[in-house]
Amino acid sequence: MKLALFFLGVCLAQAALNPEELREKVFEQGKEYVYKYEGDVKSGIPQTSDKYSGMKIEAEVRLQFKTDKDVLMRLEKIKFKSLRGEMESPEERELRLLAKDPKEEKRPEQRQRHAFDQEFQKSTEFELDFDSEERLSVERTLSEEQERRDQQERNQKKSRKSSSEQEESIWEASREVQEEVSETEKSMTELRRHLEKTVLVRYEKGNVTKIEAQKDEPQESVNIKRGIWNMLQVTMDPKNVETLDKDSKDKSKSNRAYDKSTEKLFRIMEQDVSGQCETQYDIRESRLQKNLFEVTKTKDYQNCRQKVEKLHSLLSAKKIKDERKDRKEDKLESSSVSRLLVVSDKLRSDKFLIQQSEVRSQHVFQPYSKQGGEVITFSKQILKLKEAKQMSERMPEPLDSELKGNLSFVFEKVLPKCCSEESQRTDSEERREEKTQERKEKIERLSKEISKEMKHSVSEQAPRKFVELVKELRQLNEEQMKKILKELITKPLNQGEQRKQRLTHEQVQEKNQTRKVLLDAVSLVGKREALRAVRELMELKRISESETELLLTGLSLSIQPCPSTTREMLEIAKSERSQESKQIRKSAWLSLGTMINGMFNKQKEGQMEKRRPKDQEQLEQIKREFSRELLKGIEEEKSEEEKLIFLRAIKNAGLEQTIDRLQEIISGKDSETNTKEVRVQAIDAMSRVAKKLPNKVRQIALRVFQNPEKSESERIRAYELMMKTKPTLSFIELIAQSTQRETSNQVGQYVYTDLKSRSESKLQQDKKMSQQCKIALRLCKPFNKGIQYSESRKFQMVDEDLDMGVSLDLKSISDKKSIFPKDVRAQLRLSTLGYDIELLEIAGRAEGLQSMIDSVLSKKQEEKKNVFDYMMKKTRESSEEYRKTKEQRQKNIADIETEKIQRSLPIETRRDEEPRLTYSTKWSDNEISFQQFDKEELKKMVREGKLPMSDLEEQLRKGLKHQTSKTTFLVEASRQIPTTLGLPLHLNLTSVLIVKSKSEGKLEVTPRMFREDRPREQKEVRRIESELKSNQTIVLYTTGKMTVLSRVLKSGVAINVTLNTTLPVSGKLSMDLESQKYKLTMETPEQERELVTLKSTPFVYTEQKQTRKDRSGRKEETTRRQEIIIKGKKVQKTPTEYNRTFGREEFGVEFRLNSSMVSRLNKEKRSPFQPLTGPVELRLSVRPGQNKPKEVEIELEQKEVRPSSSERSEEREQEQKKDRRMEIVIRAKHDRQDREMKIKIQDSEEKFEEDPRQRQLDSREQRLPKKFLVRSIQEPEPQVSSETREQLKESQKKQTRRTIAVQIERKRLQNEREDFKACVNMEFEYPSYADYRLVQDRIQKTKIDAKWGRDCSGNDKKMTLKAKFQKSVEQRKQERKEEKMYEQAPKNSKEWLRKETEQDFESFLESLSEVWTLGERSESRSESSQERSFWDSSEKREYFSETHSDKKREVRENVFRKCLQDRRQGRTYSAACLKAIEQRSQLRELDIEIEHQNLPTWMKQLVSDLHKHTQHTFWDRTSVKDVDVRNEENKLRLRLTVDKEFKEMNVSIKTPREETNMTRISLEQPKLKINLQKVLKTELPLKMDLSIPMPLRFPSTKYSLSQEYQDRLMNKQYWPYCKVESESRKIRTFDNVEYKYELSQCDHILAKDASPEERFMVLISKKTEQKPENTLKVFLEGKKVELRSREESESRRQQEQEQKSQEWTSREEESHKHREMEITVDGRQVEVQPESQIQIRRDQNDRNSEVLFTIQRSGKMVKIISQKLGLKIKHDGHSTWVKVSNSFRSKMAGLCGNFDGEQTKEYSGPSEEIYQSHKMFALSYQVPSKQCETEGKKLPQMRNVMISRTNENGKEETCFSKTPVPQCPEGSRKTKSEKSQMEFHCLYTNLESTKKMIKLHQTKPLEKMMSKKTDRVQEIEAELECREQ
Repeated sequence: MKLALFFLGVCLAQAALNPEELREKVFEQGKEYVYKYEGDVKSGIPQTSDKYSGMKIEAEVRLQFKTDKDVLMRLEKIKFKSLRGEMESPEERELRLLAKDPKEEKRPEQRQRHAFDQEFQKSTEFELDFDSEERLSVERTLSEEQERRDQQERNQKKSRKSSSEQEESIWEASREVQEEVSETEKSMTELRRHLEKTVLVRYEKGNVTKIEAQKDEPQESVNIKRGIWNMLQVTMDPKNVETLDKDSKDKSKSNRAYDKSTEKLFRIMEQDVSGQCETQYDIRESRLQKNLFEVTKTKDYQNCRQKVEKLHSLLSAKKIKDERKDRKEDKLESSSVSRLLVVSDKLRSDKFLIQQSEVRSQHVFQPYSKQGGEVITFSKQILKLKEAKQMSERMPEPLDSELKGNLSFVFEKVLPKCCSEESQRTDSEERREEKTQERKEKIERLSKEISKEMKHSVSEQAPRKFVELVKELRQLNEEQMKKILKELITKPLNQGEQRKQRLTHEQVQEKNQTRKVLLDAVSLVGKREALRAVRELMELKRISESETELLLTGLSLSIQPCPSTTREMLEIAKSERSQESKQIRKSAWLSLGTMINGMFNKQKEGQMEKRRPKDQEQLEQIKREFSRELLKGIEEEKSEEEKLIFLRAIKNAGLEQTIDRLQEIISGKDSETNTKEVRVQAIDAMSRVAKKLPNKVRQIALRVFQNPEKSESERIRAYELMMKTKPTLSFIELIAQSTQRETSNQVGQYVYTDLKSRSESKLQQDKKMSQQCKIALRLCKPFNKGIQYSESRKFQMVDEDLDMGVSLDLKSISDKKSIFPKDVRAQLRLSTLGYDIELLEIAGRAEGLQSMIDSVLSKKQEEKKNVFDYMMKKTRESSEEYRKTKEQRQKNIADIETEKIQRSLPIETRRDEEPRLTYSTKWSDNEISFQQFDKEELKKMVREGKLPMSDLEEQLRKGLKHQTSKTTFLVEASRQIPTTLGLPLHLNLTSVLIVKSKSEGKLEVTPRMFREDRPREQKEVRRIESELKSNQTIVLYTTGKMTVLSRVLKSGVAINVTLNTTLPVSGKLSMDLESQKYKLTMETPEQERELVTLKSTPFVYTEQKQTRKDRSGRKEETTRRQEIIIKGKKVQKTPTEYNRTFGREEFGVEFRLNSSMVSRLNKEKRSPFQPLTGPVELRLSVRPGQNKPKEVEIELEQKEVRPSSSERSEEREQEQKKDRRMEIVIRAKHDRQDREMKIKIQDSEEKFEEDPRQRQLDSREQRLPKKFLVRSIQEPEPQVSSETREQLKESQKKQTRRTIAVQIERKRLQNEREDFKACVNMEFEYPSYADYRLVQDRIQKTKIDAKWGRDCSGNDKKMTLKAKFQKSVEQRKQERKEEKMYEQAPKNSKEWLRKETEQDFESFLESLSEVWTLGERSESRSESSQERSFWDSSEKREYFSETHSDKKREVRENVFRKCLQDRRQGRTYSAACLKAIEQRSQLRELDIEIEHQNLPTWMKQLVSDLHKHTQHTFWDRTSVKDVDVRNEENKLRLRLTVDKEFKEMNVSIKTPREETNMTRISLEQPKLKINLQKVLKTELPLKMDLSIPMPLRFPSTKYSLSQEYQDRLMNKQYWPYCKVESESRKIRTFDNVEYKYELSQCDHILAKDASPEERFMVLISKKTEQKPENTLKVFLEGKKVELRSREESESRRQQEQEQKSQEWTSREEESHKHREMEITVDGRQVEVQPESQIQIRRDQNDRNSEVLFTIQRSGKMVKIISQKLGLKIKHDGHSTWVKVSNSFRSKMAGLCGNFDGEQTKEYSGPSEEIYQSHKMFALSYQVPSKQCETEGKKLPQMRNVMISRTNENGKEETCFSKTPVPQCPEGSRKTKSEKSQMEFHCLYTNLESTKKMIKLHQTKPLEKMMSKKTDRVQEIEAELECREQ
């Protein structure tokens, strides 16, 4: 039996291997095989809708094997069909399956009829092949049934109407509509002709290696044949193929694992239509038939060695590498599965026959990561063997054959004319002329139609037609382009030509608008033909300079760059027309740089395809050619203007060959000869080279960044350049570490803020840099100097779910001379669809304009005028009449003495830089335009107050009309990949932006603004009348398509999004500046206007080209388009609608908001803008409502109520009550009766006295002894003299109460019964003067009383808010604790005081513990029983720490103790005292009490939601008590308490039924977060949670709340001050640099305005050498004010000593007694009463004369205040303060420093020389005078030291010190000196200039020596003090 079975198996094996049986079933030479081929492709959004569109190809494929490897192929019976339909729902599918015959279900044609019926992964099982006759009969039956059904569908369709709704119902009923393309169509006939041509294919072992076809056969036809051969591509035996499944240790080349196996599983890299990608094979032997194998192969398109795709974009984009596992890097993903039935010989793998092949593939575009955003294109191909026979008639081989490539898809090469040979002209001359005329007519028609669509408002059709116009222009050849543009673009007609042609104004406007539309379209053509046509138009001067700039810029961005087109642009840049026009020259060179970069830059995804030579040597030669041309513009002899143009072009080009020359300009031999602007631009020009040569660029930039001598702009730009090189972590750490040694606050703050903003970036492309910056910040020194310094900030909105983000980067570089930045840039970046796009950058740079900006924006109280006043003032000052008047004016005492001081001590004027204003625009990282204003024009504007246009005012008076429009492509990007059918899949995104502006306006200023039109007398602007009518329209049209293309058909999915915004404004404005009356009149709309319209419509569509006859009988080709709108019913059956109107009855103008959308999440009113889910429509419109007013008037009048003349007293003016009133009337004018609303505002301010002991205590304070909580102003200030104590006491009695009352009255509306009235009364109480006491307990109170409804009686709605800022209980306890600690120490023990200052903390604490015990016993005797209980052991722990370390820390940090020690030494306001006063002036607690009555429901709900939201946010730090809580009804209490460092806060909230306590809420970086999703009650496409920095600050008794925020923003530099202390001999500069210097009897310049205006000067000197009192001289506004201590009689001094004999006397009273100040103005003594002021006028005898400044007295302190200049001077004889506004930055000179915001180079002398020694610096500002040379003293003179030397060449040199050095004059000797290192500059001695300097240096300091180079450094002895010999 076993033997029999063995022989049976052998027989079966022989039967299986019998070659005679297999010969008929394998591919063999001389045989012919006929296949039936069907391929269809369908596109849709299956998650949203079942609608789809597609196309189908049917054909018979005939293969003839010429040899075993060479195969001839031809297609026959070709049909193209368009498909439209709807998929079945799951319910319908189940019903159909139940009712279907099982036999019918087996038919694959029925199962696969609908593409989306089966899932992609589920493929039908292959069936065994039928016999030929049975197969033919079945196919015949199926085809007859199919034809019968198709005929019924066609008949049914013809019987119905052709409307869109009926067509949709047809498709729904029939499920699918197939329309065959007519064979008579020209395109179909041509395509069929090519497809029927024979191709020769090399087919080796199942792989296609090459394809040959006729030379004239296009790749489009060959690609379809590739798609068929792709189904025949199979690898049966991978032995000879390198597989990817081999183990790493397996080094054998053969694959023996497959030898004996009938099932094979392997991976290989296989060539197919999409490229060479990884392919997984699964080969199994069928059990149903011998020698039959089932082959399944899948493609992995993520792993490809070669991938076929085509990219094009106007924008330069960078693909984002997403490291997140749940994110897809490629938004367009493809997959493919092939299944084949193969009959094969087991012994010979090259012998096989493919009976059937099926390929299914899908392409998924997923722009978002959430559900509802997938667009899918599904393709299916079936190839069945129909017939196999011997070759009877051989097919002809391809004639004039050409190799077309291999199996990979080849895109049609549509090359521009510049890069390919011209095609043969087959048409006749007449036909070419006819075609040109047809295209011209179509272009002209489209231009006119677009112009008409934009006449009044921009219609929806305008952007679509503009896209069509651009496409038409792109189809023109060079000859047609030139001819058509010459005829259509002509010069604009002047007025004479308009009258001659009798054109109306509207006709002229329409013609100009048509011309403008055509120019906009030409700029986007992107072809060499357009560039040449533009050049010809430019030379003929048919287009203006601005139009030429527009065209060149647009073409440089849209053109496909190649060497010839780039040379064409170079010729334009060097043309005569370009040389004549600076504007054209700039645009041409910038465009050239853009094209060079586009040609040589590496290919990026999202960029257009490069057209350049492949030979690397030739490529380098072209680079050198263009580099030479660009470098010619920055040669040394070129002007600065030319260098700036070419440097910007070099920046756009990004060529590596330019880096050496740029290095020479930045830091090489040419750096000194070039201006700072050129060097900055040279650094910026390396931006693109930084990515190519990162190491070299970093070395260049690092040297600039680390050089402190370079300007801030250069160093910051160098830092930015380094960050563009993608530095490593170690390099970023190096930059961060350098900030520890940074001397420039500008640079340090910019680097710190930039690293911080980068570390906080949430964009995916910044993730790596963000992590590195977070680590580097640990090494960075924090710089928080204020907003007046350079900064870099990022504002981002990111939605990770949608993979979208927007980033706005704001960068500012500030200057030493102004708080306003001089360099500002705004960069807009967009992250979408997996790409990072640098969309737009706008930059502005201003230099030398700080004076004008400060004057306009930094006005002080009495100078609050307008820009017209500034311009008129400058015009008057520049006039010849004004100059003569100024010269002839009689000089007063101040002028004479000022000139004398200037001659004795000349101070170099601190002038602004040369005026320069530049702004530039970058688009897609290419600089497209920049404008630099001429220096002379800016000088005229700034110095003379004139605008460049002298007739501007007259034109404004008559009225100006301005209309402009701009149409452009915002985005144009496309991506093409092949499908398995051999048809390209085109993903396209186009966005059109249309901006239209139409304005009419008038402006009249009285008196006239300009000097030549203005009367001679000096008058201020009194009245301004203006009128404006404006209509601004912005339309953004975006269309996205995913299309499968063929010559005859197109099908796919598309979406159109249109955003249309219109802002109409019409009104009049009248301003009477004298009476302070303002009136605004606005017109109301007469008809309905749509303000905002948003429409989004997704749809599937098919397009088919058809030929029809026009009216003349001539055939023309048209496009038939059919669309099916995707309504999103699969997601949401009915769209969510939102309709709301408001204002119809209230305002008479109705605002209507209508929206309809399909929610992606199927939620009501809560869905993001998701355009792929269904139609979206939003409309915001305005139209007339009920009782529409004709116009609305808003009148505003300001009044200031002053006391009567009998009550007015100049000395007591500040004590009077001030009232300011404002009345606003809003009036709506109607035909019948006007309606109006009045708003009255009264602001009053008064001063009163209040004792803190009289204030009411809250419930918590009442539990503690009153003695320890509330202080009185009667409580003495510790350790100060009685005189100082009384002075502080008097100044702190005053409280200020400011009351603001608002009353609103409105007449009732038609639907209301009563009039509406509201009254709001706000009271604010705060200290009148800053409190400088240690013992203080003051509060600030606020009360807001609001009543509204029927009247203001309070019977209707009412709300009262009471708030007070005060010290917290813990704060008061701490103060008492500090005082207790000091009071209990012995005060008269000198030994204890000595030990306190000398011994360490350990021994001091031991002695102090005994003191505490003694103090407790002595104090306990005088305390009451209630107070003793307070000081028991339980309460004592709150005041005294138990541990030794805590006691040590408390003593060390106790500034109160240090302050009292300083006061015992006579230093009343030492640093410790100022710090202690600042701590004790803080008000760290805010108590709020709200009482309400009859509040509206919405207001109650708002408060409740806010309360719940707060509890939810801080849930982990919240405790709630809601049991047995019975608080007062209708009351809400809130208490906020902050800690000492203002880092954390405790909050308690009490409601009637609940008490909530929240602890330790962080205030480090408090931000006000606004969740727009919750506010608008909808989800947004981006997370729009606006985090607005809202630092919480509490006021103090020293600073108001506004001052606290000012100091917060500017780091306590809002009012910079300089201070001189006579006792400590310390001087603090404006930039917070402190040094010691002892003043003498000589005048020293303390502070002087060194600007050309020289507005003030302050001199200081000692009265006598023995006493510390200082004398102050102030020269201000032509007046001289002198402050000196008044001499007192001996009797009065003795009398005061007797009165104070029993009091403790400090050193202050013993030797530093404050005397009363004597005040003189211009030599005349004036009296100022205590706590009052006087006004100094220009003419003291004229009360109406201008007030120059005021003099105030507060105790012994005298203040001089100039509100106009922002100057405050305080002096009490011992201490002097000078406060200036920030408008004086870098304009100051004197002992107070230069005020440039930097601590380096602070010791700047009179000639801006920099001293290393503060003593020499102070001596340089000593005014030489013989009056101060007493007792034999001589003043040292500041002179440059001169030394002689012989250099290396043996020549004599004379060297001068770069800074002057104090030297004793002749006849004197030095008594005090110091040595220091000094820099010298050397010159040849025999030069005439050197001889002059030798003579000059003996008389005065040499000028401008600091700018000279250093030749020698030598130690020099400075002679600081001198005496007579």
